[in-house]
Amino acid sequence: MSSIKCNYKCNEPLSKHTTLCIGGNADCFVEVETEEQLVSLLKFINENSIKFFVIGGGSNLLFSDEGFKGIVLKLSGEFCKYEISRNNVICGAAVSLAYLAIKTAEHGLSGLEYLSAIPGTVGGAVFGNAGVKNCSMSDIVDKIEVIDYSGNKRVLTKNNINFEYRESDLQGNIITKIFFILKNADKNDILKTISQERKRRINSQPIGTKNAGCVFKNPESDSAGRLIDSLNLKNYSVGGIKISDVHANFFVNEDNGCAQDMLKLIDFVKDEVYKKYSIKLETEIKIIK
Repeated sequence: MSSIKCNYKCNEPLSKHTTLCIGGNADCFVEVETEEQLVSLLKFINENSIKFFVIGGGSNLLFSDEGFKGIVLKLSGEFCKYEISRNNVICGAAVSLAYLAIKTAEHGLSGLEYLSAIPGTVGGAVFGNAGVKNCSMSDIVDKIEVIDYSGNKRVLTKNNINFEYRESDLQGNIITKIFFILKNADKNDILKTISQERKRRINSQPIGTKNAGCVFKNPESDSAGRLIDSLNLKNYSVGGIKISDVHANFFVNEDNGCAQDMLKLIDFVKDEVYKKYSIKLETEIKIIK
């Protein structure tokens, strides 16, 4: 690692880098600031057959209590920059989605306002096709730049990507840059929508707590939160992890919870929902081992 010009830390607690504040140590935590560094690091990883994982804003992730035996990679530096020119927006994958929504709104550009309350980075949001009711990242992306795990750079248009509900087929690629073509609209109307989305989130989600976002995907024609709530499971806890009393599809790290607590609670809820409704809930959060 010393031969690669990146900022890195050994035995870095992953609890410091996830919104759930859970996870053991990563063997190595690397911040990559340029494409050149990223390609060099991927070459090093391939030559040495090292396991690795790319992290964004840290939401929707659950690392194990044992940590990660390999390299956890985070984009920074040039990947945190963005450009706005007329209707065209180009941003690095590490730009905050909420921040970009505000900046595009200030330029009178519509498209990101309904996604403005989603935590995390633009790259992570595209990779997981993040969204809200009736609006997802796949609706507004024009094209993206990626570097595959072998270090090859490619440009993919939306037609080259298979987007599905809360996922895409971009596995094996690291998103580095995203291109949007947005629509002109009244700046005040866009900012009003952003304000409304934030208020909606504050009123319906456990803001200010340690959580990873929605734990389960919504089954077709139903809501995971409604199913869990119907079983009177709000406030049910395992160890230090509790089902939120605000939204039942959010599990909160309330008292120094651990990954094992979270996994036990996930399995318990899956079993209870299946016993009552014969519905198999799928996790939306990524469980990293």
